[in-house]
Amino acid sequence: THTHPQALAQAQALWRSCGASVHSMSAQAHDQVFAAVSHLPHLLAFAYMNALSDEQALALAGPGFRDFTRIAASSPALWRDVFVANREALLGELAHFESALAQLKALVHDANATGLHDSISHASARRAAWQLKATD
Repeated sequence: THTHPQALAQAQALWRSCGASVHSMSAQAHDQVFAAVSHLPHLLAFAYMNALSDEQALALAGPGFRDFTRIAASSPALWRDVFVANREALLGELAHFESALAQLKALVHDANATGLHDSISHASARRAAWQLKATD
């Protein structure tokens, strides 16, 4: 299906009037992008909270834990439906994540301090570059 150009222009004008940045893309591109930057982070936050079995550790958790797990308090019904509706793109992003996690796991297992430093530096630089763009 295609969106009528006038309806699209009205929707874009509405969102821009609210201060939003509007990006047009195909439904497939939307599903892929949001699987990466929204759906996977939610899935990981839910999994992390489910994996945490030590209540004493939870009692001692601080700001980093709070920040990392904030989205795990999201609506179960909403996210169940999102995960099912966008499962193909989400599974693809999960595979990418599993690969990156396996690489980090191997570096930790091998006590590869140089490799860990390089991987962390790369991630930190990507985050800093994104944050700079986000504040433009």
